[in-house]
Amino acid sequence: MHILRELSSSPAGVEINKDTDPEIHNLFLSKGVIVKNNFVENTSSNKISLGIAALSCGADVFEICKILSWKDFEILSSEILKFHDYVVYFNYRIRNPTRQIDIIAIKSKIALVIDCKHWKNTSFSSLQEVVIKQKDRSVRLGERKEILGVQSLYPIIVTFLKSEFQNIQGVPIVPIQNFNSFLLDFDTYNHEFFVI
Repeated sequence: MHILRELSSSPAGVEINKDTDPEIHNLFLSKGVIVKNNFVENTSSNKISLGIAALSCGADVFEICKILSWKDFEILSSEILKFHDYVVYFNYRIRNPTRQIDIIAIKSKIALVIDCKHWKNTSFSSLQEVVIKQKDRSVRLGERKEILGVQSLYPIIVTFLKSEFQNIQGVPIVPIQNFNSFLLDFDTYNHEFFVI
């Protein structure tokens, strides 16, 4: 099934082509996707359910991300982390000075401090600036006693588009379509990454 060929984006949400195979409609229902008048209801959880349904049919993650907002993108990233048994915290705030971290994912005394960038394009200079800020947030988080039991913190940038820069200053730049394999191989390569 080519589920994403049956979809198009519009201001009203994600539209399902009228001639879509009934089997796809059944798949949507089985994955909890709410469809009304050939539109996928425009909520984050519904679009994530749609993305998961598409992934189960072999759809490309990059194509799925085209129907997602930046907030949906963060939720999709967190769902991938949960699949790998991480405990996930959203929009974590550090005070004095105030900083916000998109996602903190914890497993086995390791915290991944993640900044999700749903940008349509990336440049080295913009990524370099993001890396500096993410390292700063991670260092400040590491200074806090709030994350009990965590021994190592790794700042990570998850991007919408593929990037030719795999890491900058030891911080991995991970395209969303490679995030699953990155997490599978994390223990193999984490000695190369900046850690707190």
